[in-house]
Amino acid sequence: MAILCFAAVLHASFQLGTSLLTLLSGHSLGERKSKARLITLNASYILGTIFITTLALASLGYAATFIPVDSRNLAWSIVSTLNVVIGVLVMLFYFRKGKGTQLWIPRSMAEYLSERTKKTKHSAEAFVLGGGAVISELPFLIAPLSIVALLLAESTPLLQISGFILYLSLTIIPLTFVSYLATKDRKITPIQRWREDNKKFLQYVAGSGLVILGGYAFVIEVVENSVLHGGAL
Repeated sequence: MAILCFAAVLHASFQLGTSLLTLLSGHSLGERKSKARLITLNASYILGTIFITTLALASLGYAATFIPVDSRNLAWSIVSTLNVVIGVLVMLFYFRKGKGTQLWIPRSMAEYLSERTKKTKHSAEAFVLGGGAVISELPFLIAPLSIVALLLAESTPLLQISGFILYLSLTIIPLTFVSYLATKDRKITPIQRWREDNKKFLQYVAGSGLVILGGYAFVIEVVENSVLHGGAL
């Protein structure tokens, strides 16, 4: 479970979902929407992120069940390397240069999501927006998701269910926190300002975390397993 929890924390550290929810909450507060309406929009957004994350993790987990037992070490080696590579890329390129917290996703997609956030007035739109945030960051999120998918595929049904729930719960902590502050009439601006001031720190934490996760998974799941079973790496 240590690997799963660490992967979930790294998943939660990626910034697009939090950025869009902050924008959505700030825009709703600026228009002085009712608290009930704000809660509904934020809850729908979070449910959208949960839905797409569940689909992605379930799909990867299902695919992992087809991996032959004798290819287990190879699969873990590939996934571990993927995490290290994406981790390095995150440290180098996750945020665009300059002011603000623009990410290295296609500019057209970023502009579309930003405009849709400002125009979101219904819960269905917020749900789709939350799912879109996850889809947009899948090139980065695929790293921790692939680790967890392999881990759950090798677990018992009870551990699979509990692990699934635990992972999803941890990934939405930042979103829940932002939503809580918004519904309590707290200002959202300081959150965005803090993210801008500390974006390099957030970038290196996420990137180095993926590198550590990939290295740790390789040692535990490949090296240690090979030593214990007397097999080859």
